[in-house]
Amino acid sequence: MKKEKIITLITALGLSLAGIATVAVRPEQTIQAAVAGNKYGLVKRYTLPQSLRGIWYTQVSNMSPMKITKHSFSRPGTNGKKLYAVVYVVGKVKGTNKYPWQMTGKFDKYYEKAMRVEKTRKMRGLKWTVIGPVDDHVPKMATAYTMHEENIDGQTVKVVFEADYTGKVVNQYFTTLELAQKYGKQKFTDMTYFNLDKLP
Repeated sequence: MKKEKIITLITALGLSLAGIATVAVRPEQTIQAAVAGNKYGLVKRYTLPQSLRGIWYTQVSNMSPMKITKHSFSRPGTNGKKLYAVVYVVGKVKGTNKYPWQMTGKFDKYYEKAMRVEKTRKMRGLKWTVIGPVDDHVPKMATAYTMHEENIDGQTVKVVFEADYTGKVVNQYFTTLELAQKYGKQKFTDMTYFNLDKLP
């Protein structure tokens, strides 16, 4: 199942949605069943920051556009397979004293369209939303997102930054495809980068 997870950046939402960190679209029933009564450790849907919500573009075709809603991430993916994940606050699995990542894997199907919010971390004066797989608690699997306004050629432009778990930016998203194609590899002085030049 973990091969289905596309953590961009890492990825890259990352999302990059390590990442970002997202996964293949499947029928909604499994998630709805999982949330009922917190049977599988999915406590509640996490409310993503208003500043991140919207449609964002990057020069990497299978990651653009990325749509961030109140509770979810989505993007095109590869081979025509759309990627989608709902972000949850995760707790212990009902009837056990274990978190999802401590289970044997029998609940994997309930986590195929879910991501776990880890925390909000402050780095370089900005708040980053950190998410990762529900069933994997290894820090390097996490992806961090923040939106910051940057000055480009005298204009103020909103940019969503996607970083690995150390806070190094691996991809960045803009409000239009034109901006993404023009400034996708530009390194802003208030960020630290990792392999941005190697993006296609």
